[in-house]
This record gives sequence, structure tokens and C-alpha cells, in this order.
Amino acid sequence: MKFTELTDSEYEQFIETSGEESAFFQMIGNKKNRELHGEWEVELLGLKENDGTVRAAGLFTKQPTVLGKYFYYSNRGPVLNYDDLELVRAYFSGLTEYLKENNCSYVKVDPNWIYKKYNKDVEEYTDYEPRKEVIDLLESMGYVHQGFTRGYSKTSQARWMSVLDVSQFKDEKDLVRSFDSLRRRNIKKAQRFGVKVRFLEIDEMDIFVDLFLETAERQNFFITVDPHQYFRDFKETYGDKVLVPLAYVELDPFISSTEKELKKLTKQLEQQESKENQNQKTMNRIAELKRNIQGTEDDLNQAKTFREKYGNVLNLGAGVYFETPYELVYNSGASSEEFNMFVGPYLMHLEMMKYAMEHGIARYNFYGVSGDFTPEGEDYGVFRFKRGFNAEIEELVGDFVKVINPFVHNVFKVKVKAEQKLGRR
Repeated sequence: MKFTELTDSEYEQFIETSGEESAFFQMIGNKKNRELHGEWEVELLGLKENDGTVRAAGLFTKQPTVLGKYFYYSNRGPVLNYDDLELVRAYFSGLTEYLKENNCSYVKVDPNWIYKKYNKDVEEYTDYEPRKEVIDLLESMGYVHQGFTRGYSKTSQARWMSVLDVSQFKDEKDLVRSFDSLRRRNIKKAQRFGVKVRFLEIDEMDIFVDLFLETAERQNFFITVDPHQYFRDFKETYGDKVLVPLAYVELDPFISSTEKELKKLTKQLEQQESKENQNQKTMNRIAELKRNIQGTEDDLNQAKTFREKYGNVLNLGAGVYFETPYELVYNSGASSEEFNMFVGPYLMHLEMMKYAMEHGIARYNFYGVSGDFTPEGEDYGVFRFKRGFNAEIEELVGDFVKVINPFVHNVFKVKVKAEQKLGRR
């Protein structure tokens, strides 16, 4: 076999047809995205059989370090069959030689392969064997494993995933039955309120960004990029592989139907109160109707206030999804807290799960969680939200780093420390 640079078409064909567990970072769209503004260099590095068949491939970005050398990084790559240890050895041996010849200071990879699997309650599955032999092999080749980390990092991708296998369900009803009672109740409520979901086009991305900025402010997370450019670039470079669903509600039909519901409930209350012999069952029914009427009146008055302030259409929540041959990934989400009575994001997730089922995509990936599943965890609420959809937990293997040029790498580390002291990093 031969280690070599791949053309865009060779690389894309392998990622799309090989059946390997490729993440969206390794799709050809990411090469276009990284190169869009000329700030990154990207190389597609593969391993070919003698007949030209591609057996393994990785998308690597290059960042300058010092002395004309580069940091190479394969985000969620390379893509290959990690059960085939000889293939793993051949690829990483070839990669090391290539990097020595192409001005590499050091390299980092974080393969998209699962180390352990857990159920929704984070109880480890005993019938899934951790592939420690892959770690041992890579470390024997100088690729140092960075550990089984927990928490979020500014320099590494999330190592813990929350995933639902939607291929196990016969239809929508079967899918919804697997959710907890809160998920089912809120989905039913959103449907009753007339919430709808549609996909945003590239010239509508500001709708998502506005919701994203509101969410960022509410959750107090720091944004280091221009979100308008950042998310628009995704849609431009990944094309139809990026899906941006928007949950929204039209207030005019909601108000009309709610007014009808209020009249219906009021009439039922009058009928119950007019009964001469009111037993306990009747009294309970009257109390229930009064509660329902009060709640319906509150919803109606709130909707009228929203319509007067914002117009007929309210944008409730949206997400950025990546569609790969392997999975549908919920990468970023945003919602309006002011309109949370309509519980739009719940219906958005249901519709996207249905999309995955309809398109033969087995995995619905809610994406990262911190790995701290205690109530004190920084994202415990996020974990519980995803758990409510019956999502299970997958622990990825994590990062491997190999120093290719020790002298240059040491110079680079000194430079980084100096810049940190000066507040530049």
C-alpha cells in the first residue's frame, strides 16, 4: 500500500461510500470551509492499495508554528477501520514519514471511534469491548494518548457524545413512546399550539444567528468568531449537507383556535355548573375545567401580546445539523426564552429524528456532553434534556499527539508561554 495525497474527488468518494464512521469534520465540505477565506491550509492524506483503491483517509489542517514548521491536525480523523490493526499501523507509519518530509513540528489526531458505550443512565455496556489495543499500537508508534478526559476544552473536541439509534423504531409513534413523559408532553403541546418546522436557506441564516446570540447571552458563553460569517460559511461550503431547521408558530391561527377552545371549555363549565345534583365527580370536573380555562386564557392573552409586539410569526428555536452517511449531527442550537411557552425546540428534535429515519440515517447525534454526569456537572441540564429523548452515551477515545521535530516544538512551546505571559493567548 502507498501513503499519498488524495484529490478532492478521491477523498470525497471514500468518505461518502466507504461505510467508515466519518464525522462531519472529515467531510469534503470542511476543506472548502477551511480554505474559504485563505486562512487555513488543508491536506487530504490517504492510504491506497496498488490498484488505486483508497483504504484510509484523513483531512488535516496546517497551522504555522515557528521556523517554517507546521502543526497538523486531523479533527475527528483519520477515517479508517480501526478494528484492522495492520491498516492502522500502515496508515500512521505512512503519516509519520509524510510529516517528516513536509515541515511538521507536531501532529494531533482525535479519531472518531468509540472507546466505551453506556446506556442513558451512564451504565457501561459490558458486551462492548473497549479497543485498548488500538491505543497501545498508536502509543508504540509515538502517538501519545492525552488521557480519558472529562469536561469541555478550548483546545479539544468534546469526547463524550449523546446518541440515539433511530433505526430501532418502526415509525414516529414507536419513536415518541421511547421518550420520557416530559418530552412526550411538550411535543404534544407544541403540536397542539400549531408549531411548525421548516428549513432555512443561506440568505435566512441571520434568523438562526439572532436566536444563537440571544442564547449565548442567556447562557453566558463567550463567542470568539463572527457568528454571522461562521454559520453562513457552513451553509455555503457544506451545501445541502448542512440543515438548519427553524421551529416557528403563526399567531393568527393559534389565537383563532385558542378562542374556539376557550368557548368550548366555557360551555362545558356552564353545563357542569348547571347540574342540580353535583357529586364529587362533578365537582372535580368543574375544578379541572376552571384550571383549563385559566390556562387557556393566559395562553390567549400572551399570544395577543406577542402578536401586537412582534407580528404574526414567532421564531421559537433553530439548529445547525450536519448530515453524513454515518449520522445526523445536532451541532448547534438556539432558542428564544421569551417564547418558551410554545416549546418549539422539542418539536424540532422530533422532526429531525423523523428526517433521519426517512433518509436511512441510523444515528441521531445530539453531540457533546461534558462527561460529568453528576448534578454538579457544568452541563447537567443539557445531559438531562438529551437523556429524556432516550439518548445513550458514547465515550470517544480522545486525542493523540506526536512530536515530529522536537527542537522546533520546544521552541514553539517557549514562544507560546511567552505570549501567554504577555496576554496574547
